[in-house]
Amino acid sequence: MAFSIVSCKKTLEKLLNNPNLPTPSSADVDLYINEVELSFNSFFTGVGDYSAALSRQQNWGGPLYQNAYSPPSFDGIWTTAYSSVINNADALIPVAESQSKFIQAGIAEILKAYTLGTLVDVFNDVPDSQSELGTANPNPKVDAAATVYAHVQTLLDAAITDLSKPNAAAITSDLFYNGSAANWITLANTLKLKFYMQTRLVDNTASAKIKALIVANNLINTPDQDFQFQYGTTNSSPDSRSEHYAEDYKASGGEGEYLSNYFMWTVAAKKYNNVDEVLNDPGRTPGTVVNDGDPRLRYYFYRQVDNINSLDAGTTPCIVQATPAWYTNVNVDYPYCLPGTKGYYGRDHGDNSAAPPDANYRSAWGIYPAGGQFDANQAALVSLYMGGQGAGINPIWQSAFTKFLEAEAALTLGITDAGDAPTLLTAGVSASITKVISFPGTIGVTPPAAFVPTSAQIQTYVDLVSKNYTSATTTQAKLNVVMSEYYIALWGNGIEAYNNLRRTGMPLDLQPAATTANPGIFMYSFFYPSVYENRNLNAAPQKNPGLAGNHVFWDNNPDNFVK
Repeated sequence: MAFSIVSCKKTLEKLLNNPNLPTPSSADVDLYINEVELSFNSFFTGVGDYSAALSRQQNWGGPLYQNAYSPPSFDGIWTTAYSSVINNADALIPVAESQSKFIQAGIAEILKAYTLGTLVDVFNDVPDSQSELGTANPNPKVDAAATVYAHVQTLLDAAITDLSKPNAAAITSDLFYNGSAANWITLANTLKLKFYMQTRLVDNTASAKIKALIVANNLINTPDQDFQFQYGTTNSSPDSRSEHYAEDYKASGGEGEYLSNYFMWTVAAKKYNNVDEVLNDPGRTPGTVVNDGDPRLRYYFYRQVDNINSLDAGTTPCIVQATPAWYTNVNVDYPYCLPGTKGYYGRDHGDNSAAPPDANYRSAWGIYPAGGQFDANQAALVSLYMGGQGAGINPIWQSAFTKFLEAEAALTLGITDAGDAPTLLTAGVSASITKVISFPGTIGVTPPAAFVPTSAQIQTYVDLVSKNYTSATTTQAKLNVVMSEYYIALWGNGIEAYNNLRRTGMPLDLQPAATTANPGIFMYSFFYPSVYENRNLNAAPQKNPGLAGNHVFWDNNPDNFVK
């Protein structure tokens, strides 16, 4: 009888390993890393949308910073970060290293580092050292933001070490770099530069670290090194399209999101004298029709209409309203209600009014980066399967971004090892334009030749940027030119736009809130999510981002720095 009981126990113990629920140690590391990568992309998209709205790249409804969002607004990005990206990365790394799959381990370390750093960038102090202890500690305390940032650098160094190991086992699936350890190492170095630059205001040792990375020059400097997520065209089971394409291009027509009037105006008309001449004669030669002033304009936005003749108070209530008195600025012709007469249609910053029957007028995301329609003056309503059918990208880091960051370092820290600021500025602008114009071809779309900017038109734009920089008489004014061009190049990446805005306060001419002269203190950080505050006994005290002092640790600028 005793022998039978022991034998039965051994048999039953074998059945405790359910083949349909594999343990982490038995998981396929390549499939595991894909899950981390997909979750990471979802995290980037979620944080990016909130950040872009606050930065006036996308529309922010407002009208007050204090109540525009609430703690539940941020539940999704918090849960994705901790439950999907970080949790899966922590489970994957030891398994991958035990199997000599060092490339997968390095990838996981990089994605965890970016995620932790970005959590700090939007929440400040966040759980880290106790965050993944599971049942051993279900109520993790926050770590100081600067401590988490130091851990981010440690993770990136660990990733470089893993990715540099010889005889690493092959990787069969990588959604970003197709298994290139060299490209992942370059990304890790670039992210080190990015995070050090974000601390330059509060860390007097950052300059030397930044200089060392720039001198070593293993940074993302060419388009083939760009860190981006590529979407597909399948619209169901699963929907692999860009989220912005899925939002704007529907079978029912134009019922998508509102784009930002300010950002469309910034791209289309800001550098030119007359906001109404968005497409006609940006070169200021009366009566002459040339291509767009900014070569990226037709790629960034798609217009359903090409003029405003059919708009009235019913479709666009603000069209009959006077421009708010607080919009007055002797140096800036701010757009109000519409960014011009040529059919660009979005919403002003802080406009939270009910949506009128304007679905057939709203401008949509264009072919770049969302995989939408290229604007060739079609003036046709959006529809399903239009343009690139959603095969867009998330531009997480591009070679152009590196150039702009190096230009900032040259101006603010005197680090000119990569070149002087004006040279880096024009290199960044040129790299961005090249990326955008070449993008349709990468997804099998050929824009009409008559609307593709020529080399001469591109050079005219680059020369204009260079002239604006040269004409600037102070370091601040020159930096504003750099950061304003960086802002335009960041279309599709709200995270860096939000970081740059809080670090530099630039662009300096941000559109004021539309419905109130005093929207309150700018939202320098996010509410802690309700899933954290309500379920964690050791949660940090909730903050009110619309009140004074709610900056992240690397932002020591005053509360009135951004409006």
